[in-house]
Amino acid sequence: MINIETNRLILRNFMIEDIDDFFDYMSLESTAKYENFDPMTYDECVATIKRRIEKDNVMAVALKSNGKVIGDVSFSKDDYDTFDISYDFNETFHNMGYATEASLAMLNHIFNDLSARRVRAECNDDNFASIRLLERMGMRREGYFIEDVTFKNDENGNPIYISSYLYAILKREWELLSAK
Repeated sequence: MINIETNRLILRNFMIEDIDDFFDYMSLESTAKYENFDPMTYDECVATIKRRIEKDNVMAVALKSNGKVIGDVSFSKDDYDTFDISYDFNETFHNMGYATEASLAMLNHIFNDLSARRVRAECNDDNFASIRLLERMGMRREGYFIEDVTFKNDENGNPIYISSYLYAILKREWELLSAK
């Protein structure tokens, strides 16, 4: 079980009691817009929470003040001590610094507790909020992939290809940023 505290947040494992808060943001078109899923139904949220409960790589992001889950951050390990990071946040809580606070805490955990050498993230080239977040985290843009993946189809069933950016940060870069 992981429990990471920041000034305003707690990053922890999901619990079944998080279902209503989770549904609040995973059922939104704005959450699904840049993801490989459509807005989730309540039952889909229950199934997802049940899968996430025992996982230490997908953290619920809860407000310290009242325990409300406002998003999640996750990571996965790849080759060569490289990790991928991703996140989803309830749009009601955008522009309050919560995503930055939670993502920086997760980066710190990945580098310092899991001994990562490199962390990377991908985002759609038109997801400006995510681009700004990744750059606030100190990550650098390393690549631009044109029409590299499709998650959804148009009204005629044709795939809608998206272009994406790859961002990354090395442990030595993170250490320099953290020392400031």
